[in-house]
Amino acid sequence: MQKEGAKTLPKKAGWLALALLVFYDAFLTYLKGGEANPLWKPIVGQLGINALWLLAVLVLGLFYAVVKIAGKYAGKGGQKNGEEIVLTSLVIAFAAYDAWLVFFLPQFGYLGAKTHYAIIPVIAVPVLAYNLWLQFRKNQAVCKQIKPNKE
Repeated sequence: MQKEGAKTLPKKAGWLALALLVFYDAFLTYLKGGEANPLWKPIVGQLGINALWLLAVLVLGLFYAVVKIAGKYAGKGGQKNGEEIVLTSLVIAFAAYDAWLVFFLPQFGYLGAKTHYAIIPVIAVPVLAYNLWLQFRKNQAVCKQIKPNKE
């Protein structure tokens, strides 16, 4: 159960959203008929287009490890819910990526570049904005504790 005022996705909702986004990305690639990402292209070329479903499961396993490891690190930095913060950041990143693929890629392409790496800022900006917002809210809470409202 999530605490009132929490600024992250609950774990179950976050993992469900992330799994749906990862499999949606695999589905989009499957419909297209090939992988454009140079990281995955050789693997998909070697194993075939149906390997996307296995790769999606492997990516979710990798994300699980990232959430656990980075969540512990975030917890050491004073965040009580480090895993949820990392998970929410991954959901935001993947949602931004999938939104770009669906809505903006047909009109804008890869922003003039030959590969999809040019859209890294498109992914990073929402994640950075979310984390800056979290830090701002944390600082506000600390300031309220230091300076209680005088009534």
